[in-house]
Formats: sequence, C-alpha cells, structure tokens
Amino acid sequence: MRTAAVTIFAMLALGCTYGPAEDLLLVQNVALRPDGAVLAAIVKYERFRPATGLAAFPDGGVPRVLEQRADLYILDLETRSLLFQGSIPAPPNRRVSFSPWLIGWSNDRVYFQITGCSGSPGSECHGPLVGTSFFTLSQDGAIVASAAPASITLQSSVNDGSRFVSVGTESYGVSVRYERGATRSPVLRFAGARLEPVRP
Repeated sequence: MRTAAVTIFAMLALGCTYGPAEDLLLVQNVALRPDGAVLAAIVKYERFRPATGLAAFPDGGVPRVLEQRADLYILDLETRSLLFQGSIPAPPNRRVSFSPWLIGWSNDRVYFQITGCSGSPGSECHGPLVGTSFFTLSQDGAIVASAAPASITLQSSVNDGSRFVSVGTESYGVSVRYERGATRSPVLRFAGARLEPVRP
C-alpha cells in the first residue's frame, strides 16, 4: 500500500509541470499630450512558464509568473526620439490580474495606474478586491507613486484646425496618422522585449 501511494504521489508530482518561459508584451493604451506633439505609451510585460500536464487541468491551469512590469515610453513625434523610457515592477499587492493603464496628461506630466490584487496566482480578483495605485514622472525623470490627479486629459487624437494627429495600438507596437482616412504607419515597434522608435 505504501509503495503504491508513493508511486501515485510521484506520478502526480511529475504530472504537475511547467513549460519553457514565454514573454507576453502588450501595448495597453496610448495618450497624446494635449498639444499633439508628444506620445505616451504603456506596455504590460509578463514573463511566465505555462502550466503543462496535470497542472493545466482542466482549463489550462495557472502559469508560473516569473516577472511582471509596466514599461512607460514617451516619444517626441516630430523627431521620433524617446524622451523617456522606464519600467516599474508590479507592486506586490497588484500582482494578481496585474494591469497598467495610462490615465492621461495633466499639463506636461503623464499619469498612469496599476490595478490588481494581492494573493497568490489564481486568487480571485474582482469588484472590491481590486486595488489601484497611481504613478507619474518626477522632475528628474523617475517613475514615482502619486495621488490621483485632480484634472486629466486622455486622448488618442488631436484635431485643432492646424494639426491632425491620431495614434493607436497595434500588435507590433504603436501607429500614427496625420490625415483623416490615411493609412496608419508604425511609430513605435517591438524589438525583442522593448519598443523602439520607427524613423519616418
């Protein structure tokens, strides 16, 4: 009996496995500065090992998360140069259902939030369980915790008569167009695990 129990336990342990590490990169959203000259983009990055074998039963299982971070990019649209590129790891109390999101610009400062829950992978995260943390850039160019701004502007297009700019998210990164109905062209493109500017 003891030998059978040990054998069954060993089989179960061997069946609960994880595959090779994979990367998930997703441009969550973008936000134009009110004058339309500068673009902010935020990327959700996760590195994980997918569940395999019995660990994936019955609905795919819970992956083993290795790394989570929010990557913030600020791009000058005219010069196609990065004004800022930085990251912040997922806060410990936001790792379940981790989700970064730009909430917009207040004057010349961009703000974003990270939502999620505490707990272990697979824990519930909904309704009142979900927490929100706010962040912005300090004057010396560091991502710092912040209170929610009193007034905020979130826009992906500007049309003030003298300028038309529209930006959007794509599977490859971020696109832009400067005329209504025009074909979008890439302005930021993934190169490995980072976004890089695309020269016009």
